[in-house]
Amino acid sequence: MPAGTNLFPTNDVLYRLLFENCMDGIMKTAPDGSILDANPAACQIFERTREEIIAAGREGLMDVSDPRLATMVEERRRTGKAHGELTARRRDGSLFPVEISSVIFHNPQGELRTCIIIRDISERKSAECERERLIEELQEALTKVKTLSGLLPICASCKKIRNETGQWQSLELYIRNHTEADFSHGICPECRSKLYPGH
Repeated sequence: MPAGTNLFPTNDVLYRLLFENCMDGIMKTAPDGSILDANPAACQIFERTREEIIAAGREGLMDVSDPRLATMVEERRRTGKAHGELTARRRDGSLFPVEISSVIFHNPQGELRTCIIIRDISERKSAECERERLIEELQEALTKVKTLSGLLPICASCKKIRNETGQWQSLELYIRNHTEADFSHGICPECRSKLYPGH
């Protein structure tokens, strides 16, 4: 290798390698919402070509009726950066959730530019909804479960239980009224030998 040869790529080449191979969607944009460039991951996320993304602009890619969009754009204008979740639109018009990080910077010519990093979070949102559904089902099931706790006054002879109103009820009736349990009757071996000694 000749002396003085640089083993590392220049900044421009390194930027292009990162831009082209990043797993997250990256778009170089202007603060007014126009799109200047989009990497392959962004094309895959939006199911559009680079040229289609550039032609669509912010209004074509994002759900402009989502109030979070205006809030995020204002936050970026005010602080120079913004992060949050928005609703995006694929080429077929279907909406899907995305996580977006965006910053404003000056390019070498002194022009204001923005960099946007995008992640499709459809699977994560679907998993969160499923988890919430399961939690609701569990909470609903728990509200239906009746439990016994504390001391139960029970007759030492007949095994009846005194209920809240002072009446004596059979053990079976009390448990049936205070829990989700029910009874299936049988005879244990010890009682069978006492009651039916010949069988």
